[in-house]
Amino acid sequence: MQRVAFIDRRLRYKRDYPSASTFEHDYLEDAGETFDKRTWKRDIEWLREQGAPIEYGPRRHGYYYSDESFTLPALSLSEGDLLAILVADRALSSYRNSPFYDRMQQVFNRLAAFLPDRVSVHSTELAGNLSVIAEPVTEIKQQVWDTLQGCLNEERTVRIQYQAPGYSTPAVRKVNPYHIVGHKGEWYLLGWSEHDESIRIYALARIKSCRKETARFNRPAEFRADDYIDPSFGVFLKEEQVDVAIRFDPPVASKIMERSWHPKQRIEKLTGGSIVLHYTTNQQTQTLFWVSSWGPNAEVLSPPALRARAAEWFRATAARYQ
Repeated sequence: MQRVAFIDRRLRYKRDYPSASTFEHDYLEDAGETFDKRTWKRDIEWLREQGAPIEYGPRRHGYYYSDESFTLPALSLSEGDLLAILVADRALSSYRNSPFYDRMQQVFNRLAAFLPDRVSVHSTELAGNLSVIAEPVTEIKQQVWDTLQGCLNEERTVRIQYQAPGYSTPAVRKVNPYHIVGHKGEWYLLGWSEHDESIRIYALARIKSCRKETARFNRPAEFRADDYIDPSFGVFLKEEQVDVAIRFDPPVASKIMERSWHPKQRIEKLTGGSIVLHYTTNQQTQTLFWVSSWGPNAEVLSPPALRARAAEWFRATAARYQ
C-alpha cells in the first residue's frame, strides 16, 4: 500500500510521465527501499484492476492518469489489522498535541467502518493493558502541517514566518521543503533556505504561519536526510560526524547493556564492571545532553573536543551549587 500510495502521488502531482524505472529510482530516493521494475509494473496492473485510469503514453514513454479525479480504493481490513492500528494509536499518544494524533483517531474511525458488522473490537480491553509514557510535546498548527505536507508532495516552495529562539518577532523565509522528521515530541523541517543559501532546520512548533508559493523545485538527488539527523540522538545541523566513546561505571553499566542506543554501537567491557560505549554520530550536542542525564556515572572519553565541552559544561553546572 505504501508503493501504491507513492504511485498515486507521483502520477497526481508531478505529471511528468514516470516509467517503471522512474518509480524504482524515485522510491529509493524517497523511502530508502528498492523494488525492481517488475514489481512496479505489477503494482500498476493491480491499480488498473481496481479501476485506476492509468494509461501509458508511448511518445512520452511513461504513465499518466487519464482521469485526474480518480481516488484510491478503500482498504480491506481484518480484525487483526484494526487491532494493530489501535496499538499504533496508543503509541501515538506521545504525539498527542501534534496534528498526527487527531488524524490517527479519524483514520481509526474510518477503518473501523470497513469491518463487517459481526466483528466486535473492544478497544478498552486492549487500552487497559497498554500504557505509553510520553515525552513532553509541542503544539503544531494544523494549517502549518497541512501546507508543509502539500508542499513536500508537490515539491513547491513554501514561505514561512519563523520565530527563532531569542528573537521577539518572526522572520520571513522562503524554503524548499525536503524532509520532515519527528524526534521526542518535536517535529522538524529540513529544507533549502533561500535566505541562507543552505539546508537549514526549522522546528514546526516555531512556524507561526506558512503559505504555498507558485514556484516549484526539484529535490537534489544527492540529498540524504541521514546526513543531517541521527535517529538515535536527534536533529542538529552543522556538526561533524565523529567516533564517540563514553565510559559508564558499574551502577549504570547493566542498564546501558540492556538497550540498543545506536544501530552501530559497540560495547567494550572493562575490568571491574565498567563498560565503554562506542558509536559514530553527527549529533555531538545531543550526545552531550544524553551523557549528562547519567550524572557522575558517565564520562566522555573521546573525541577530545567533545570531552573538553563536557568538562566545561559540568564545571559550570557544579559552580551553581557552590
